Amino acid sequence: MSAHSESSGPRVVLCGGGTGGHVYPALSVAEALRRKQPRVQILYIGGDRMEARAVPAAGLRFRRIAVHGLSGRGLSHLFQRVRALLELVLLLPLLQSLFLLRGFRPRVVVGTGGYVTGPVMLAARLLHIPSITLEGNRTPGFTSRLVARLVDVVAVGWSDQIRAFEPLVRDGARVLTTGLPVRRELATLTREEGAQALGLDPKLCTVAVIGGSLGSRKINESFIGALRLLGKVDPRMRSVQILHVTGDRGPGRVALSREEARDFVPHYRAVPFLDKDYPHALAAADLVITRGGASTVAEIAARGLPAILIPWSQATTGEQVRNVEPLRDTGGAIMILDGELNAELLASTLRSLLWDRDRLEEMARASRLLGKPTAADDVADLALSLASRTGR
Repeated sequence: MSAHSESSGPRVVLCGGGTGGHVYPALSVAEALRRKQPRVQILYIGGDRMEARAVPAAGLRFRRIAVHGLSGRGLSHLFQRVRALLELVLLLPLLQSLFLLRGFRPRVVVGTGGYVTGPVMLAARLLHIPSITLEGNRTPGFTSRLVARLVDVVAVGWSDQIRAFEPLVRDGARVLTTGLPVRRELATLTREEGAQALGLDPKLCTVAVIGGSLGSRKINESFIGALRLLGKVDPRMRSVQILHVTGDRGPGRVALSREEARDFVPHYRAVPFLDKDYPHALAAADLVITRGGASTVAEIAARGLPAILIPWSQATTGEQVRNVEPLRDTGGAIMILDGELNAELLASTLRSLLWDRDRLEEMARASRLLGKPTAADDVADLALSLASRTGR
């Protein structure tokens, strides 16, 4: 049987990369597609960053194109910018995308963001392949604005994004609110399952501190300082369980020593990074402290978690502040601006929450009301609907 036989199922290309905020929504859509269409054929097109590791590990076929971002400042990023400009001038990413799409012959292309989506979506447009782009950030960035002009459907995380995208799309294209796809386990794992997977005690109040794969030095140092302050004045901290995700490399990896933690937070555990165990960490947590990426906010809401959210001040368009606003405004989260973060403020905020069970439950309810745990299924249905309309 031919590799392109229709009896083997619809062919779908996924693309997106650079960060977990782009990769994991794509993997969530892939999982939903496989459940709905067991014979589906999926090709993931990405760059050379985390998707090159995470996608094959998820059992998906992966092909890399030579594309790099233009972002970054200073001499340390000069080579990256020159390389990216050369790639664009030589049309290398577009030519590679055209070659891959013509060879795989997908019925639909789904992009989840990052600079890798630009050439892939342009190639899909040139080849008249229907396409969908996902945008979770409430402030569309440069690539998102360009891609919106190429695709058939822009799927957004929040209904108020429709107004921002409708002027950008071409005639006949649609802007739909689906929510941002999250991993299915976020809604299905129990607290006990999450705790057991990470070796935690499900009976203890658990705080998860997550700064991303590289970690956040500012969050890590402020949090450790807050623990030291609280440990001196509040003996109840000895009954709080801490899961501190420090980051797996770089100067941001800062943690309490085992000896120091033993003095006032004996249930403290530092790990460099969570990949497959990330849903387990959210399932086990009573409170999470993290950044304000679109996927992060969607995951917290899908799980229905109280949160202290610290938007990254270096985000390209300031989108992380806007991403956090819905959770903050409805009472599901407390927002601390990056420039205002310090140990004293974080200690005060933690102390106001940890011993107020009623408030944590109110925050959880508010968070859950904003969650869209079925977003991956909705995007998969949309992709399959577009695929069914395109005879090859």
